[in-house]
Amino acid sequence: MKCKIALVRDGSAEPGSRSIDEDAARWSEILRDRDDATMREAFHAWQAQSPQHAQAYARADAARRLAEMLADEPQMQALRRDTLGRVAREGAQRRRRQRGGWAIAASVAVFGLLGAIGLNLGGSWKVVDDARDALAGNVYQTGVGQRESFVLADGSTITLNTDSRVSTHYRDGLRAVTLERGQALFKVAKDRTRPFVVSAGGRQVTALGTEFDVYLSSRAFEVTLLEGRVTVTRAAKAAAAASAKAAAGAAALAELRPGEQFVAAAKAAPQVRAADVRRVVSWRNGQIVFENERLSDAVAEINRYSQRKIVLADAHLASLKISGAFNTGDTGTFVEALTDYFPIERDTLANDDIVLKPRAPDAPLRG
Repeated sequence: MKCKIALVRDGSAEPGSRSIDEDAARWSEILRDRDDATMREAFHAWQAQSPQHAQAYARADAARRLAEMLADEPQMQALRRDTLGRVAREGAQRRRRQRGGWAIAASVAVFGLLGAIGLNLGGSWKVVDDARDALAGNVYQTGVGQRESFVLADGSTITLNTDSRVSTHYRDGLRAVTLERGQALFKVAKDRTRPFVVSAGGRQVTALGTEFDVYLSSRAFEVTLLEGRVTVTRAAKAAAAASAKAAAGAAALAELRPGEQFVAAAKAAPQVRAADVRRVVSWRNGQIVFENERLSDAVAEINRYSQRKIVLADAHLASLKISGAFNTGDTGTFVEALTDYFPIERDTLANDDIVLKPRAPDAPLRG
């Protein structure tokens, strides 16, 4: 806790830190544990001191995520034991002065050696490719039930919702990002010389400095604009997409104003409509808000946030309408609300999934 207080006061991750990379690694660890407004403000102040700070943070945060991704690999476990032992031996005196500092220093040392692990893994090619991408700072992702914010080298911020993944491909004249799955909120740093282009679902969203939400699912592609201006176009072909000119010159499907949403659903013509922005981005605060939603859609949304799934055993239940606010990942409370207010009962499967079915006519009412 003393380390965190010092960080807020003087803009350094720890008094006496000797390198930007060390400070960046500490910031990555601290923001993972405590990402509140005060800490985020202090982090932005540190990052604004120098472009090198943002670049170092991107490297450190990518390395931390890679370490988590590869935690079960034998090479990673051996390297971590080695590094922690060395830091423990060399830093005993410092450890007595600053309890807990050794763990962050160990992380810095591990980060510096992750390249060898990424290049020498004997497992699946997907793990190796993910490792290389993460080391390069190109991939950001979350697991089921997680949400996390990432600061890019240009100062733009990506906040990922549950089970989401993006990759970044910055180059001269273009800041290219691909949403591979899930949902992301983008807060784009202004740079008129380099458009910020998000590709997803065969479409591209182009912005210069703005804030918008992109959601890619099996049912639809949605873009909701919070502030600024964005254009939505069809994705350019791979060769053309490498240039900012091609990205900016594609025929626009829509140009959004704040509070508007572009929706391209399966088997339906794309449309622009007014959006309830508060509801769209309620996931940032750990909530899901339903307003007269079909139960089938509500269940699909709840299932995104938990390994424990809900299954509708009767097609007639799908058309029931539901409204309300629920905490993400709180499947139990959602199911309890359904069984309280609808003629529905539940069964629990061996894997802890929940099956919902119409309540038997002679079943007692709840409550």
